[in-house]
Amino acid sequence: MCFRARVTGTIDELRRQLRERFPQAQVAWQEPVEEPVASASPFSGETFPPGAISEVIPSDQESGLGLLLAGLMGEPEEFSPLPSFILIDGGDGFDPSSLSETACSRLLWVRCSSAMEMLKAGDLLVRDGNVPFVLLDASGLAARDLRALPASAWWRLKQTAERTGCRIVVLSAFPLVPCANLRLSVSAGLTLEDFDLPRSELLSRLRAVPERIRRVT
Repeated sequence: MCFRARVTGTIDELRRQLRERFPQAQVAWQEPVEEPVASASPFSGETFPPGAISEVIPSDQESGLGLLLAGLMGEPEEFSPLPSFILIDGGDGFDPSSLSETACSRLLWVRCSSAMEMLKAGDLLVRDGNVPFVLLDASGLAARDLRALPASAWWRLKQTAERTGCRIVVLSAFPLVPCANLRLSVSAGLTLEDFDLPRSELLSRLRAVPERIRRVT
């Protein structure tokens, strides 16, 4: 599924569509853990704590950051009647043709064209309370535009996630979120010679290491 973000659109209509697409999201949730522990696999939704913002950054330029989305979506055998998560594509760079149609059935794709539009779309969707898992892909946006985002906007997004229990994962080329509960540094050790390898082998190379987050008191 795909729709282009227009934050100034009718909020009630967006909420209605979300309630129809995510009826299973109206469930109780547990308080987020202050110091979450990352699982061995970055491709499990359980890796990322509910009611919190997690951040995934590359450890080097050849990290294979884009593999994370492919790993999360997996290669299901059957179409999903409802999306498993929402991708807010900040730089409008996601290529659905790189994945199977069955895998894409698990995804609701929100296309944006700026850092601020991405953040506003995230705030709208998380605030609604019908969304269990949201990925904000900021990796294709200019660093200066991302650094211009006010820190208060990230804190508001975190507070909203705490109320709704939504899992938020931000993909960024550098540490961006000042209030992230979990930050994973990913690396795949890829080279130009690896382009012809099957995706399953590339995914097996991906490693995620939790980084220590400095808390501001």
